[in-house]
Amino acid sequence: MNIQIMQYADFSLEEIKGKFQFHRMQSVDPAYYQEVAEFLDSKKAETRKKIAHLEKVCQLLDVAVETLRDFNHESDQRLAAFVREIYRDLHKKDPGITKEDCDGHEN
Repeated sequence: MNIQIMQYADFSLEEIKGKFQFHRMQSVDPAYYQEVAEFLDSKKAETRKKIAHLEKVCQLLDVAVETLRDFNHESDQRLAAFVREIYRDLHKKDPGITKEDCDGHEN
């Protein structure tokens, strides 16, 4: 049951095997608790980054759907502005990304 719960929480089998020793609590070194707590904090931070990314993807899809359902100059400009915002975020994370990397298209 513990392994299934850990898999549900998006831990790989290697992470489960390497970090979690499922045995009685009274026989565990307190340093182990600290190590696992730090690992879980790291995993939580990674999960929050994934959530933020997926929320941005959902926003992009919402704007794209709205644009396609009611295509006009204003909706097209709103989509283009959102795409430029995402591009700026990508460029901040990886300055090596250029407009040419996006097939030479500026919009």
